Amino acid sequence: MAHIDHHLLMALMDTVPDRIYFKDCEGRFISVNRAMREFLKVPSDEVLKGRTDFDFFLAEHAKEAMADEQHVLKIGEPLVGKLEQENMPDGRVTWVSTTKVPMRDENGKIIGTCGISRDITEEHHKAEQLSAYTRELAEKQAQMDTELALAREVQQALLPQSYPSFPKGASEAESALRFAHRYLPEGRVGGDFFTVVPISDTQAGVLICDVMGHGVHAALVTAVERVLVEEAQYLAAEPGEFLGELNRRLHHFFEPLPMSMFVTALYLVIDTVSGTVRFATAGHPRPLHINRTDNLVRTMGDNLARPPFALGVAKDSDYPTETDAVKAGDLVLVYTDGLSDLGEGKDLSPDDPRFIALIQSCAPKRGEVFLDALLNQARQFAGREEFADDVCLVGIEIERLTGAGA
Repeated sequence: MAHIDHHLLMALMDTVPDRIYFKDCEGRFISVNRAMREFLKVPSDEVLKGRTDFDFFLAEHAKEAMADEQHVLKIGEPLVGKLEQENMPDGRVTWVSTTKVPMRDENGKIIGTCGISRDITEEHHKAEQLSAYTRELAEKQAQMDTELALAREVQQALLPQSYPSFPKGASEAESALRFAHRYLPEGRVGGDFFTVVPISDTQAGVLICDVMGHGVHAALVTAVERVLVEEAQYLAAEPGEFLGELNRRLHHFFEPLPMSMFVTALYLVIDTVSGTVRFATAGHPRPLHINRTDNLVRTMGDNLARPPFALGVAKDSDYPTETDAVKAGDLVLVYTDGLSDLGEGKDLSPDDPRFIALIQSCAPKRGEVFLDALLNQARQFAGREEFADDVCLVGIEIERLTGAGA
């Protein structure tokens, strides 16, 4: 019966792909399975008997293997799943997961070790490749983060760093208009843009734009817009013509691109003598007029008018100029739809009473304090800290009007 059991054991050992080997307390081979013989390139157990790892492996690996076996013999506990690099004299390098257990006689005395080595060379190389790929990704991510931080600084530099006075040279306290803004990109960079154009001592132009989407591609378009605004400033006194020229130039820029692109925009001109506000829109929210005297908030212009196409969609779009009016003490707010499109079922239209109430609650405040309060109210309404889209707000305080009877 014992002979049959031994035969079955050897048959099983010779079938498994793992390398199995038995050694005495001096690290000398007693018996090995077929996989081990083939790996060591020996024809039979007889050739192996009495020999050690030093006869088949380079000294570095042989010393480490011997030390592990002596430790197992000393403590009588197995060593499980150790990752080992095997170096052969013929240049082969393999990686194995090795388990070594103490071998005992019928009285429990340790008489050697039994080892099982599973070849994981392919898995190890894949793991190394994955690790290298991960490091490369981390390096590229760090580089991208640096570049995005720089892009953010550049984009912020494209926004007005100071505001013009009206008339030119007037102190901030004497200026007929005061400006404030808040710009919150959804990511590191965004697709919103605004600028203030001093047309004359009594006329200010304010442009606000929102590029389709957000992120790097939208930020690049805002940089293009900055250049186009400079080129079209000769039309700055006429809102409809100004947007028409921006549209033609953006359409020329977008036409060869493989993806559809467009920009919503609002451009208005305020006359500090008469209080007249003339503006044109291109698929953009209309300006809001905040009358602090009567605590009223309204959308300026003809809300029933059909909004023209966004910029860049059709080459020859027309942008009608609308006219409205303000008085001293009023505030005009222009904004991108990130303020009202709050996501998760919390979107608000400009004529929604809740949107109007949200703005009215902040109306007594002025300048940047008003804008910060408005952003906080929007966050509370949405129930979260971050906005779902880029947000740009520009507040225009009408400090005084210089016309007769103003």
